[in-house]
This record gives sequence, C-alpha cells and structure tokens, in this order.
Amino acid sequence: MDRNQRRARAIGMRKTNPLPHLRTTPASPGTVYFIESRPHPHAPWERASSSTATWEEKPEALRRLTARRETQPSWEHRLMERITTVTEQPAAEK
Repeated sequence: MDRNQRRARAIGMRKTNPLPHLRTTPASPGTVYFIESRPHPHAPWERASSSTATWEEKPEALRRLTARRETQPSWEHRLMERITTVTEQPAAEK
C-alpha cells in the first residue's frame, strides 16, 4: 500500500468513525463546598483522606458539617467554599 492509498484509507475511516469532538465550551463557573478538619488548633487544616466529597448546595454541606461535628466532637471542622471562574481572552500569537 503506497502513501496515497494509506491517506485515502485514513480519510475513509474518519468518515465512518469520526474523531471525537473537542470540547469547545469551557467548564462552567460555579461554587462547591467541602469540609476541612484538624485535631487541635495548631495542626494544619486538611480534608479527610477518606473523603473527597463536595456539595453544590450549601444547605446540604452545612448538614454534613453538623454531622461531622457530632461524630468527631474533639476535632475542629470548618466549611470551605471553592469558587470556579472561567476567563476567556485573546491568546498571544508569538
């Protein structure tokens, strides 16, 4: 098979199995909430290693925070907020 035949075959394959579309819209902006904890006031704040949970609804996050405080009363717990924004701007061409 020569070079032109390979190209024609590749083009034909794309017509029957098109390449997946690239994502053209950026991730949507938004806010999520998560919990950080520490065993005493001088320890660094950390997320629980067993939990990567985030919540988009603040009332649900507050409910989980209350539950965490009840299950681990000797630890400090706080609610964290992550705000994601999207910025579009012209790119340098050089």
